[in-house]
Amino acid sequence: MPGVTVGCHRKARRYLTQTLYTLPMLDLERLAQQVPAFRVHRLDRYHAANERLEAARAVLASPTTDWPAAARRADALAQKVLAARPFDAEPPAARYAPGPRPTPVTVVATDGSQVFPDRHREPHCYLLNVSRIAFQYGTLEAPFIESVPTLGYEQAYVQEVLDAVERDPSADTVSALRDQLELDALLETARLARVLGRPLLALADGTLVRWMLRRLPNPAHADAFLAAYAKALAGFRTNDLPLASYISMPSSSEVVRLLQLAADADDEAFEGVTDRALFARHLAPGERSALFFSGSRVQGAYAAEDQTAFFYLHVPGAADEYGEPVVEGEVARVELPRWVAEQPEHVALVHAVLLSECLKHDGYPMILAEAHERAVIRAREKEAFYEMLDHDFRAAGVPVPLSRKAASKMAPRG
Repeated sequence: MPGVTVGCHRKARRYLTQTLYTLPMLDLERLAQQVPAFRVHRLDRYHAANERLEAARAVLASPTTDWPAAARRADALAQKVLAARPFDAEPPAARYAPGPRPTPVTVVATDGSQVFPDRHREPHCYLLNVSRIAFQYGTLEAPFIESVPTLGYEQAYVQEVLDAVERDPSADTVSALRDQLELDALLETARLARVLGRPLLALADGTLVRWMLRRLPNPAHADAFLAAYAKALAGFRTNDLPLASYISMPSSSEVVRLLQLAADADDEAFEGVTDRALFARHLAPGERSALFFSGSRVQGAYAAEDQTAFFYLHVPGAADEYGEPVVEGEVARVELPRWVAEQPEHVALVHAVLLSECLKHDGYPMILAEAHERAVIRAREKEAFYEMLDHDFRAAGVPVPLSRKAASKMAPRG
């Protein structure tokens, strides 16, 4: 009797599903048995790295370090080693205390998020959401806040964004497009928000060096995005709009590699030492480091004035009334175009504004946090987006296939 067999199978499946979902998905007892060995491993690595860190600090602080020779070595090895360059004649060990933030001052920021194309859903498309914010600090003027969604698909991607990009809306190209839209929006917002005679700073989240474009499988795509990004960077310069980007928890070791070249040391001498760890020991809270130039070859597409300089900023932590830490401090990497770095008043503005922003929002720039909140596409909004497409397409008689895997994930449990 086929009906009985099918019914039994359904009951068995329902029973199995209900039983499985009452069991823990992660066996914490078994996992806890593996943690001590991991702790010992990390402790050993910490002590070894601490010795290498102190060796790197000694090179940075030494008055006899030959920085011009180190820079020449970095130039000679540029194809193999990503090392920073000293900024003009500035001592790499220099430290700078912050000045007061000017008042009034305009600060603008953007951020973006995306829904990548999903091969388990049709129609294939992607969604970008870019927020734009402008604060006029020290005034009673209302802030400007908005987010702009962009629905993209193959034809729109080719015709309306970059003609050089083929019909390939993959995750990497969508990410590259989001970065481009963020910078374009930041430039436009800075232009609109500028007040004559009032200092302004445009803030981006993440690096200005588009190294991730080299992951694109088609070099023509990378070249097209780099050209568009370089054009936007030039727009800040030609409009005299100071730009900086903020990188929380940076992992770069460009300065450490410069120290390695200065010491003529082998690759293992400073292994595992990051710039963040180095400057956490070197800088007092609130201080910034000397300026450096990035050695990334991706910047070859940028105009010389727009190539990336950077410094490290020691963001202070915070304590409660009893002196107990409530917010940990960190060392952030701050990037800025060369033309901004070459003007001391602009560097002082970047330092003062970023420190003020971080102190107002638990150690991270408040305006960037707000931009993120306005841009992020949450799970319920993603599902609402797909439901909107589903309703619209079905009403028009357009089929909307869904893979069984996706349908299984969406099915209610229990």
